[in-house]
Amino acid sequence: MLGIDALVSVLGSCAGHADVQALLGQIQANKSAATVEPEVKTYPDVVYHNYKALGLSLQYEAATPGMDASKCSPRDQRLAAIDIYSGHDDTKWTCFPALPLSVHVTSSEVEITIKHDSKGKDLVNDLGEPQRKGGGAGDRSGPAAWMEWSLQLKSPSGSETRRDFKMQVELAGAAARGADRWNAERAGTCNWAVLTIS
Repeated sequence: MLGIDALVSVLGSCAGHADVQALLGQIQANKSAATVEPEVKTYPDVVYHNYKALGLSLQYEAATPGMDASKCSPRDQRLAAIDIYSGHDDTKWTCFPALPLSVHVTSSEVEITIKHDSKGKDLVNDLGEPQRKGGGAGDRSGPAAWMEWSLQLKSPSGSETRRDFKMQVELAGAAARGADRWNAERAGTCNWAVLTIS
């Protein structure tokens, strides 16, 4: 089972770094298919490497603040965030093949597992109330309801090293939108759509 620590560990790496390539190989090994090449989308503030067949998007920003990321060489870009797709809401993306995803964080005594069918209430039960939440105010436009936690990875035994990261989860389905979206019977019953690690 892939651990979220494997994803967090590559944050800050440059595009094409050996650790990123090894992670992609590990994820792809869960989906017996030919090598998947990214669809690259460039914008001034971010460069996306979209692996739709893997339900994965890597977001690179310029290593130097203020630089145009779209004009930077791969070695001058840093991995700022990773999006994992469940395939629940957007059929252009397949489900991330390395699910379930194990999460070992200091705020929980037990290992948390994010599965394809994990719901909003499952995540809140496992991680506690999110530090931030938003979205879903419109019926169709804009992002669906999302929740964000600031977390810290559990250190390996005997290690003092700790790694902070954020995990944002966008929810899927009609219940994740509208004025009453935060009602436990609505958002709580929604599957997750996109999980962002930064």
